[in-house]
Amino acid sequence: MRSAPLLAAFALLVLGACLPAAAQPAPQGEQLYLIPPLGWVPAYHTTQGNVELVEMVPQGETSRDWTQMLTVQLVKGATDHSPEQVLKSQFDDLHQDCDDVASGKMAAMRENNYDSAIQVMACTKSKQYGKGEITLFKVIRGQERLYVISRAWRGAPFDKAHLPLPKATGQEWLTFMQRAVVCNTRGIEHPCPRTKK
Repeated sequence: MRSAPLLAAFALLVLGACLPAAAQPAPQGEQLYLIPPLGWVPAYHTTQGNVELVEMVPQGETSRDWTQMLTVQLVKGATDHSPEQVLKSQFDDLHQDCDDVASGKMAAMRENNYDSAIQVMACTKSKQYGKGEITLFKVIRGQERLYVISRAWRGAPFDKAHLPLPKATGQEWLTFMQRAVVCNTRGIEHPCPRTKK
């Protein structure tokens, strides 16, 4: 079943620049706060079983034809999996689909009193699409859901010893992930960011 507060929170962040403050709903409970990159638009949204998936791309791109993508997965009731386990599973899946793979060191941490982990992964050439991909994943284990956030680049195949992602892009991704936070309006252990009024 879809979580109305979470969906409302995501819609609020996507549409926040277009709505006056008085018109914005105040989502309640556990939720993911993130601010999509400027000029990006929703490309795909689905709910299957306990998983809700949202994809966003730069304006002019699509969910099938993209060079950069933001993906958010909300997995209800999967909180028995640690962020580290989820990232290992992501890497195993990537290994199956790629000619060759590489990954950066996984970093586990506590953010806003939730367990989280972050890791970059590279696919030199996708067997399905014939292109190279570099993805930065962040996983947050909430009390009600797992949150899997990724920023991805897709382009020509590459050698894993020479990743084509510009350093400035990698830094922008890290800054973006640092600002993505899970919070809960019930109680004080997981405070939500203050929004402009």
